Amino acid sequence: MNNICTWLCVDEKGEESLFPQTGMLSSSRSHQDIYWRCVLVFFITSRRFNKAERHLLFTNAKVLPVVDGIEVEAVLREFGVDVVFTGFSYKTPKGYYGKFQNQFYEFSILEHIASTETGTNNQYLILDSDCIFMKPAQELFNTALAEGFISFEDNVDEHYVINGLSRNDLKQLYEQLLQRKISDLPSYHLGEFFLASVSNIQKIYDDFKELWPHLLDWHYAGQKKFNEEAHTLSYLFYKNGFRACPHNSYMKRIWTNPLFYRNVSSSDMDLCIWHLPAEKNFGLYHLYKYLLHHAGNYGNELSHENYRSLAGQMMGIPHLGLRRRLKYYTRSYYRAIKKRLSV
Repeated sequence: MNNICTWLCVDEKGEESLFPQTGMLSSSRSHQDIYWRCVLVFFITSRRFNKAERHLLFTNAKVLPVVDGIEVEAVLREFGVDVVFTGFSYKTPKGYYGKFQNQFYEFSILEHIASTETGTNNQYLILDSDCIFMKPAQELFNTALAEGFISFEDNVDEHYVINGLSRNDLKQLYEQLLQRKISDLPSYHLGEFFLASVSNIQKIYDDFKELWPHLLDWHYAGQKKFNEEAHTLSYLFYKNGFRACPHNSYMKRIWTNPLFYRNVSSSDMDLCIWHLPAEKNFGLYHLYKYLLHHAGNYGNELSHENYRSLAGQMMGIPHLGLRRRLKYYTRSYYRAIKKRLSV
């Protein structure tokens, strides 16, 4: 069976970290509501294309909330989403790293799958909630079937620092852990995407249990360590001989802001999955409002072609409309004025 999953880890006060894309601490209700909206859009867009796959939400939330008058649990039930409540077993200590600390919740998800799943060939696709589907995922599952694994890399320069570590730093840490020199430069795998069979998840999780004490020891010693889940998964993949797919026609981390960084191309319309980290408060919010508040039957009456066109317009893919362009420049102007007045 193929499984499509996302997750939401609810941080308590005192255990939060900063998420730059929302500008809020992760314990705030406003921050969490942004992610609940993304969760609903994630499953609505996936179910549009993926009818046979099992859908799961992993969360440590004790109760699913009501957001904008919408009962999250009721919508998930309507779309046949199984909600799996699991604790957060691998919380990093205070001061471990200032951002994205609940990303390590993904290893509690892997722990749950490794300890409860009996179908070793079943595949699990785990994505960040700010992803939407543009096509069926069947071809992606088929491609992963031979190895029981597929992953994609962020092909950054070896000196480029991502969340505190460069690929050169990763190589040094790998050599410490493996106790041998390695000749190749490790890939930095995209942390928002995980697809593996249950048998491989069990291998990855077993190795993570062995790795976890090293991360804590390095932290307390003030040494370099893997700061987030992508660093950690990249090592676990490397150790098990899992290499990034040399081509990627399935998914992309798409940055849509024309002022800071924009990597949009016309070929994005052919992808299966869009990851849209900069659109949580913008395009994804507008798609949420349309699907949940304005469209009939959650937008499923739209043809696939019209849905893709609508999503593209809302996200500014492949072209940025004049209205969105004006919004970006206006928002940037007022932020600059506010910053100058506060000096």
